[in-house]
Amino acid sequence: MMKPKYIFLTLSLVELTIGLSNARQNAFFYLGLPVGAILFGLFLIAQVMEKESALYDEQNRAAKLEREPDVSRPQPAAIQRGVAHDPDLTMAHSY
Repeated sequence: MMKPKYIFLTLSLVELTIGLSNARQNAFFYLGLPVGAILFGLFLIAQVMEKESALYDEQNRAAKLEREPDVSRPQPAAIQRGVAHDPDLTMAHSY
């Protein structure tokens, strides 16, 4: 996941530079700012989702290990603790 993230960042900086330049002899130079903004948005989404995708991969590996009963391996620490950002929902009491 690291490589596409930095590709988005690099391309967005190049496109924003092209869009902000004064060399607008071609109509494609006007696409620099919108394309750069879209690529920067993709970079930010990849940045935010990096930890979630790592947790998802870890959960898939743990589920795959559970399906193989012959191999005894300990579960990763994040799986043993449970997902930290899922709160236990309880009923509200009216007082």
